[in-house]
Amino acid sequence: MNELIAQLLRASQHRFIGRMARDPEIRYFESGNCVCNARILVNKPGAKRDDGQEPDGFKVEIWGEKAAAFADATKKGDLVDVTGRVKSETWTDRTTGEQRSGVTIQVEEWALAGQPRQAAAPAPAAKPAAPVWASTAMAPLGAPEDDGIPF
Repeated sequence: MNELIAQLLRASQHRFIGRMARDPEIRYFESGNCVCNARILVNKPGAKRDDGQEPDGFKVEIWGEKAAAFADATKKGDLVDVTGRVKSETWTDRTTGEQRSGVTIQVEEWALAGQPRQAAAPAPAAKPAAPVWASTAMAPLGAPEDDGIPF
């Protein structure tokens, strides 16, 4: 992953399309500003569902009005398209004391990229009921009459 981090830091903006790993968390400050933190999972290029490759996880950070809109519009499982700068972070793990590193995407633009993933297939749409006059001899005013034309 260190090679991936190095490549990401060389360019100024990156685009990621992935699924929300959890619901976004938003924090408001006394100043009126807010920040939204989330995590997205991005499949590796060429990865298939059954090949055992785990997706890459990225922290996402959005500030201001865009943060509030993102928190309101997204939830776990949604496919999102984010564009922003990549920031490398290092820290000491509290439980093990080991040095850790990761990447945070500081989002500048975002959009929903598709339909949310659903646990079950959606129910088929109900068939609209036929008008009452379609099964009776009387048609309402202005309804087409059968004039023997086959179309």
